[in-house]
Amino acid sequence: MADIIQVLPDSVANQIAAGEVIQRPASVVKELMENAVDAGATQIDVVVKHAGRTLIQINDNGCGMSETDARLSFERHATSKIKSAEDLFHLNTKGFRGEALASIAAIAHVELRTRQANNDVGTCLILEGSFCKEQSPCSCEAGTSFLVKNLFFNVPARRNFLKSDNVEFGHIHEEFLRIAFVHCDIGFTLYHNDKLEYNLPKSSLKQRIVNVLGKPYEERLLPLEQETDIVRIYGFIGKPNAARKTRGEQYMFVNERFIKHNYFHHSIASAFEEVIPEKHFPSYFVYFEVNPEIIDVNIHPTKTEVKFQDEKLIYSFLHSTVKRSIGMFHLGGSIDFDNISPIDFSTIPSGNIPRQPLITTNSDYNPFEKKKSKSASYSSGNTVKGDESWKKIYESIQENTPIEHIERQGIIIPMEETDDSQEEVKPSVFQTINRYIVARIKSGFVVIDPEAAFERILFERYLKNLSDKPSGSQKLLFPETLTFAAQNGDLVRDLLPEFNALGFDMEGFGQNTFILNGIPLGFEEQDIQQHIEQILESYKNNLIALKISKKNNIAHSFARSMGKKRSGKLFSEEEMQSLLSELFSTSSPHISPSGKKICITFNETELKRMFQ
Repeated sequence: MADIIQVLPDSVANQIAAGEVIQRPASVVKELMENAVDAGATQIDVVVKHAGRTLIQINDNGCGMSETDARLSFERHATSKIKSAEDLFHLNTKGFRGEALASIAAIAHVELRTRQANNDVGTCLILEGSFCKEQSPCSCEAGTSFLVKNLFFNVPARRNFLKSDNVEFGHIHEEFLRIAFVHCDIGFTLYHNDKLEYNLPKSSLKQRIVNVLGKPYEERLLPLEQETDIVRIYGFIGKPNAARKTRGEQYMFVNERFIKHNYFHHSIASAFEEVIPEKHFPSYFVYFEVNPEIIDVNIHPTKTEVKFQDEKLIYSFLHSTVKRSIGMFHLGGSIDFDNISPIDFSTIPSGNIPRQPLITTNSDYNPFEKKKSKSASYSSGNTVKGDESWKKIYESIQENTPIEHIERQGIIIPMEETDDSQEEVKPSVFQTINRYIVARIKSGFVVIDPEAAFERILFERYLKNLSDKPSGSQKLLFPETLTFAAQNGDLVRDLLPEFNALGFDMEGFGQNTFILNGIPLGFEEQDIQQHIEQILESYKNNLIALKISKKNNIAHSFARSMGKKRSGKLFSEEEMQSLLSELFSTSSPHISPSGKKICITFNETELKRMFQ
């Protein structure tokens, strides 16, 4: 039998390796930016076109490379970072495997221009699919410039699996921030399609966070600082009242390297458990400094997963540090132990009788007296009150229509058995467990989740506002200034017509700043910026998870956010009737736009079966 095992050519081997190292354009940005940091650069400029599909350019003013090093840098496993296996346990650089440039050159057109400061002439290399097409002297600035064009040009299957430009640029944006947040001594710029997204000068860590995420974060951050023999922990956490319902800015670094660590994330989340609402997420920027010998960063090609020797001990340190920061800087009344009034511990003179404490009671208080519950804040602009709301839904139903036929159509009529002498039929509706609405029907009863119901009602209302009937707006007494992070600022500017159609009277004022003159009718004025940020997060998540139109996406994002704000509230009987009236006037009263069940029907047969 002939021999069948053969050694793959370098070009094929590099393409296979590129599948692990270069997953999308953001991977190229990450690898080249990390190389620039390792080269000692003090300024790094990133230029991207069409989310990296057509061009990724990284310029730095680092040490540059000689002619020989420039050619060797594209060889697989060629690196200046390590020389032996022992060096893996003393790593202080970001890259060390020597796979990145070889993998990039295997799947793109690459042009490299580099010059060392002590040389008058630099080196230019042009590569295509791992093959060097040209190497020649050139005139260039000191440092290194990489141009990566036509990514995945020779791997069309990989190119076809890339997402939309918005999604892919979102990944590039995230990789850019992961490096910018940890290297505040380096200036960064990011351009996308010739538009400046970020211009971050050298600054302190807190100022870097504020420059990236906007001025509101200047008041939202609490400092962290703890140093032990094993680890130094520092950085910032978000104040508990700034926690959001979507995962906010959560960044963790070890020795200036971004990591993902679920165990340490749990430590931070558990420290916030008692001070933030359920299903809310805190923001944090946590930095660890440890001895490189007690961690292993060589367990994943992207180097984002790190193994620690003393994970349990560091978990405890992190938990206590976060709890201490919350306790010392939380806005809810703190005690100043240095200035507290002294307690009088003087002894009572002999013969003096201490004054007996007096207890006052209210003789008119009756614990069994029923009090009126506060009505919920739900109100609709086009609500028909009382029994008219029920008549409005079912005006098309004939009196002689069998109930079985109506239920097959998915329509539920709340009603009571009444005497013929009564002129009107009132539905029996009540709320249970401070959430669910229960309504009697002829064959049993129906249980409704108000949050999902609101989402369905608001979704169809907002969709109508976006299509042909813009919503009204209530003017603010004093216009409010909203400042967003760069990516959110671009998104708000893109969605400005939709925001205005839904009742937000908003206009641009600078690059990422907007003036809010009015808000939708019935909208609460508290935490407007945080509410809009939650809507933007939901919108961006839908871009990744759902393939829906722009109008459906923004309507769904608004409805979902507003529906959550209405959950957990008590409703009056009139408000519950109004809610049911609007719900069963929608096109799909049984399922929310998010896919959740809105109502469940229980008939007499099912109830009997449960008790058997």
